[in-house]
Order: sequence, then C-alpha cells, then structure tokens
Amino acid sequence: MKQAFVYTILLLLFYGCAGHEMKEKLLLTDSLNQAGAPLDTITFMQDVVNYYDTWGTADNQVTAHYLLGCVFRDQNNTPMALRCFRDAISYADTTDADCNFHQLSRIYGQMADLFHRQRSPRLEIQAEQQAVNYAWKAKDTLAAITFYGYLSGAYHMLNKMDSVLYVIHHTEQGFMNIGRNDLAASFLPMTIDVLTRNHQFKEAKSVMDRYEQCSGFFDSSGNIQPDKMIYLKYKGAYYENMGKLDSAEYYYRKMLTHQPDLNRKESGYRGLFSIYSRLKQPDSIAKYAYLYCQTNDSASFVHSADEIVRTQALYDYEEHQRIAERKKREAEYYKNLIVISSFILCLLAIIVYRYYKKQQQRKKAELMRMNTEYASLLHQYEQLQHDVRLSQDDMNLYRKEKEQEILVLLQKLALYQDVPLMMERWNIETAMLDSSVVSELHHLARQAKQPSGKQWKELRDLVEKELPDFFKRIDSKEACLSPQEVLTSILIRLQFSQGELSALFGVSKQRVNNIKRSINQKLFAEESAATLNQNIANM
Repeated sequence: MKQAFVYTILLLLFYGCAGHEMKEKLLLTDSLNQAGAPLDTITFMQDVVNYYDTWGTADNQVTAHYLLGCVFRDQNNTPMALRCFRDAISYADTTDADCNFHQLSRIYGQMADLFHRQRSPRLEIQAEQQAVNYAWKAKDTLAAITFYGYLSGAYHMLNKMDSVLYVIHHTEQGFMNIGRNDLAASFLPMTIDVLTRNHQFKEAKSVMDRYEQCSGFFDSSGNIQPDKMIYLKYKGAYYENMGKLDSAEYYYRKMLTHQPDLNRKESGYRGLFSIYSRLKQPDSIAKYAYLYCQTNDSASFVHSADEIVRTQALYDYEEHQRIAERKKREAEYYKNLIVISSFILCLLAIIVYRYYKKQQQRKKAELMRMNTEYASLLHQYEQLQHDVRLSQDDMNLYRKEKEQEILVLLQKLALYQDVPLMMERWNIETAMLDSSVVSELHHLARQAKQPSGKQWKELRDLVEKELPDFFKRIDSKEACLSPQEVLTSILIRLQFSQGELSALFGVSKQRVNNIKRSINQKLFAEESAATLNQNIANM
C-alpha cells in the first residue's frame, strides 16, 4: 500500500507539471494574439488543445481551440481556422452566467473576417450578427458598434447599397454617442463609393473631406497609411466620374505603391484600365486589361469560397450532434467522477501490490521461457540440418535415376545410328547436358539460388551455338516469346524439372506452369502446359 501511495503521488505530480506547462503556453499564445503578433510559427497549440480537452474547464477549452484557430488563420489555412473557431464555440455554455461572452464575440468576429476575406458575404453577415449580439451581452459597447459597422462590407459585396448607407449611418451615430468621432469617420469610404455611384458628387466630396480630417489615417502632408490605401480606389473613382482623369490616374497609381496586396493591385489596375478606356489609348488599355485579368484571376483563386461553404455546411450538419454528444458526456462525467476516481485509486493499489508479488514469479517464468525457446531453436536447427541432408540425398537419387533414363534412351537411340545427322544431334545434346554451365544451373537449383546474368548468357550462347535451329525458332519475332519464356524453353529442352525451374527463376511452381502454358500456346497453338515438354523435345 505504501508503494501504491507513492505511485499515486508521482502521477499527480506529473499531471500537475504538465498542467503548469500547458497553462504557460496558453497564456503566451493568448498574449501574442492580443498584441497582434503573428502566430504562424507556433507548433505546440495542438498539444495544448489535447490537454485541455481532457483536463480543462469549458473556458479553457474555448480559449485553447480559439487560439489554435488563430494559428491556422495566420498560416492562411482558412478551413482549419474556421473549424477550430466553431469547435471553440461548441464548448461555450451560453446559458451560464459566467460564460465569457467577450471572448465569444471575438471568435465570431474572427469568423466573419474569414468569410469576408473569402468573399462569402451571407456567411459573414450571420457571424457578424452573432459577434454584435455577444458583444452587447458582454457590455462591450465599442466592440458591438465596430462589429455592426463591419456589416457594411458584406452588404456592399452583395450590392445592397441602401443597407450599406443604413449600417454606416447608425455606426457613425453609435461612435459619436461615445465620443469616438475618429472611429465614426473610419467607416466612411464605402459611403463615398455609394454616393459616387449615385452621382451625388457634392455629398461624396463632403464625406471624403470628413474622412481625411477625422479618421486619423493621414499625416500632416495628407499621405494615407499604407494599410488604408484601399480608400484611394474610392477617391480615384470619384475623380474619374467627375471627369478629372489626371487626378483619378494619380490615385489609382498611388494604390500600386508600398508593396500592394492583391486587392489593391486588382483595384488599381481596374481603375487604370477604365481611365485609358475613356482616353481611347489601345496600348495602355491592352496592358492594364491584361494586368487586371491576371490579378483578378489570382484574387479569385485566393478568395475561392467553395471550401469555406463546404466547411460551414458540414458544421451546420454536425453541430447538433456534437452538442448533444458533449452534453451526454458531461452528464456521465459528473455522475461517475467519484466512483471512477475511487475505483482508479483502488485499482492502482492492487496493481502495485500484485506487481510486487509477481516479480519473482515473472523472473522464474522468464527463465523457463528462455530455456524453452533455446530448446525449440535447437530442435529447429537440427531439423533443418536433417532436411538439408535428405534434400541432398533425394537430389542425388533423382540425378542417378535421370542418368539411368539417359542410358536407356541412348541404347534405344543406338538403333538409329545409321543416320549420321541424327547421331550428331544426339551427341551434341548429350554433351550439352554434361556441360559446365548446365551442371552449375543444376547445382544452383538444388540450393534454391538464382543464376547471375552472366550464367544466363552463357546458357543462351551455348544453345545458340550447338542448337542453332532450335534457338532461332524460340527466339524469332514470330514466336513472340519473352526473355523468361525463351530461357524456360531452353531449360525444358535440357531436361530441367519444374521444381528446378521454380528455384532458378525464384517463382512458384504455379507461375512456372503458367509460363509453360503461354509457351505451348505461342509455339504449338495448344492451350495446356502438359504437352510442352514433349513438343519441345520433338522440335
């Protein structure tokens, strides 16, 4: 029981140390994320998620999955980032008064931003409305107004310009009510775009002036911050519609400075294409039409929303099942926690005690096992030695039988010695059977070894020299035999058995039989392999 107690203490210390390490990693990633630092190089967040999924509270699990999603977000893996954000939401208990609604609003805000980047405005609106809802529940007025203002971008993408003006108007009012005129002005660019499209140029100019004076994005020289330069496409469009093409061209070109991203390139090239179309300059039209098409294709590829839509649909389908399953697991967990904990402690004590008691028995059993294994291996070795001897004896007996058969055949062939040409052929084939290369192949077959390329060549050369007509027949284009089938025909002519063929080629006897059937069909138009040996002997 003392050892069981020690083991339990060590186990608790281990999980205590692991928990401390995971907490530090979670806090570090959270602080980096809040500071706006990129998280794309972080590699340990999956381990943190795995730990808190087992040992953490619901709040820990929400945070861990949310930060893992931020890592994927910064790695530009949008589908995985979305999946992690949805996992984080699924762990939140919104019926609990202590639920972190502030964090939930940020997660939905991140999802809305992903949908916006992927040009999926309808999904963006759904997420943005949830962000607004939870921001109000968290009593975070600034965040609620900001998320509401972002709806204007989604409605603009859907070409619902009345909704754009409505959202921006109420966003301005909300920010001005809390004294944030700068933030109120920051949402004005799309208002400029709508007014310009409606040819309300006077109102558009007034809004432009207010944006440049109040947003805080311009320096004393009137230069806009590089990350806000997308505004220049609206200003360029304003001057273009006013007929001031030089000013419009200036702002379109300015958008292409300071390492522009795809959106700025697309807008800048489209603006310049429009300018030169108005000026009817074919070379410039062709140039900027090409550049616009290139960036438009790239942007369409980057912002393809198919994967996002599929991921969202999958989550919508699986969400109810996940929630139900999680609630069920939680109920079972709380119901059985005390019982399981007590059972585990008792089980650990029993295991330690039995481990201690069985040490001597295990040592004895191990020694017996080693002795048994040694005896078994020794028996296998002796059996293999015996099998080798029998194999050699059988091969010698087989060779003697074949030699006796050769003698009988030679006696029969003696009856035909009055035919010189036939005698010469028999003498040649008899000499070939006793040649060194044929003897080597028989020896290799007995050892189940395969000949080298040199030995195969020597065999072919021998048959080509001594039996030219036979070799020419089997090696002709009309025969269509493969190299392996040619060698098989030679070996059969030299009276090698099917077992020897199997050993020399390193294949099964069934494979040898298939090769023989193919040869018999090609040379003699017979489907069976049974008559091949006789057919080759008669060639």
